[in-house]
Amino acid sequence: MTSTKPGISTLGELKASGHRQRSIKEELRENLLTALRDGEDPWPGIVGFGSTVLPQFERAILAGHDVVLLGERGQGKTRLLRTLNLLLDEWVPVIAGAELGEHPYEPITPASIRRAKELGDDLPIEWRHRSERYAEKLATPDTSVADLVGDVDP
Repeated sequence: MTSTKPGISTLGELKASGHRQRSIKEELRENLLTALRDGEDPWPGIVGFGSTVLPQFERAILAGHDVVLLGERGQGKTRLLRTLNLLLDEWVPVIAGAELGEHPYEPITPASIRRAKELGDDLPIEWRHRSERYAEKLATPDTSVADLVGDVDP
């Protein structure tokens, strides 16, 4: 079920709301802790891994580790990763009209940096749903690192 996105539409309103920017790892960790504390199942649809994979995966998230899942076909790796996005915040603010999903507190492209300086607290923001923040790339043996992360502009 999708909740209504926040009605905040400018950087000034966002600051006044007390919004705190978090890294993805912090977001996953804090939301996993909340789900566990509230007795919610953070892994709906994942069956049979309750005493093996899931406790280790949860420990890795709580510790802020990067994770690589290895295994034969059909073992639930993709299913687990598709469920991981449920631990992201449902809505996050981004600079309205920006090329990338830049957080209004930390613009990174030259155009967004310029707009942030010019507009200040009037910088318009929009909200991105967690379903728009996760993408998959099937990594077959012929996949290169450049295929996964893209070209790096020096």
